[in-house]
Amino acid sequence: MKMKAPVLAVMTCSLLTAPPVLADIEGPIKSGSVDLNGDGTPEAISLSFDEGKNEFTLKAGGATIQGPGDDNPPEGVFIVDLDSRDKRKELVVRTGQTDYDQRSNIYGFDGKSLKLLGTVPALTEAKGNGIILSDSWQGFWNRRDKYVVDAKTGKVSEVPQDLYAVGVEATVKQSFPLARSRTDKSTIATLAQGSTIQVLAASPSGRKGEGYLYLVKSSTGLLGWATAKDLTTKTEGLPLAG
Repeated sequence: MKMKAPVLAVMTCSLLTAPPVLADIEGPIKSGSVDLNGDGTPEAISLSFDEGKNEFTLKAGGATIQGPGDDNPPEGVFIVDLDSRDKRKELVVRTGQTDYDQRSNIYGFDGKSLKLLGTVPALTEAKGNGIILSDSWQGFWNRRDKYVVDAKTGKVSEVPQDLYAVGVEATVKQSFPLARSRTDKSTIATLAQGSTIQVLAASPSGRKGEGYLYLVKSSTGLLGWATAKDLTTKTEGLPLAG
């Protein structure tokens, strides 16, 4: 089953109050008008999909830009105010049908042309402070990434993290060791069958095909690193999607 899919608040174009999590979101719409660059003149906006080319076309004012589809037409375009300190509003076109392949493409309009400002897995939270929080499901935990909007260019860039919060518990059904560090595989603890562990954090392993390494707290309070394979095959109780 699909779990923890990011929620993008949906509003009609009438004046409704946005939920506290996502500020200033309107959409999805296939056509409408809004002042995107703050000059006081609304731009006509439309979104269409070419099934043969598998691409969408976004129009704003006299500008046009194409983007890749996912074999399905986007539900519409969202109007977003990523930074309430400026007069601009941004447009978001979402593609993808699952937690794993979804993308939110963010566009800006400068009065003459549309530009791709950045792409995030999902626009989960945007409160108008120039920060975007983006969630993506990783099998049994939710990865949260942070992006910031450049105040001058409007470009969206990721803020790298060394560790990602996980915060789930599991029960050991087959004993396995925890490594001392991400690079030192010597054993710091051996998890006892039937014991409860806490998976605290994840770190990209840096090795092709290995995904993440996980920081685990044993029932005796020791910290060490486990592989995804050990966690998914030798424990039970993880909130696995399937």
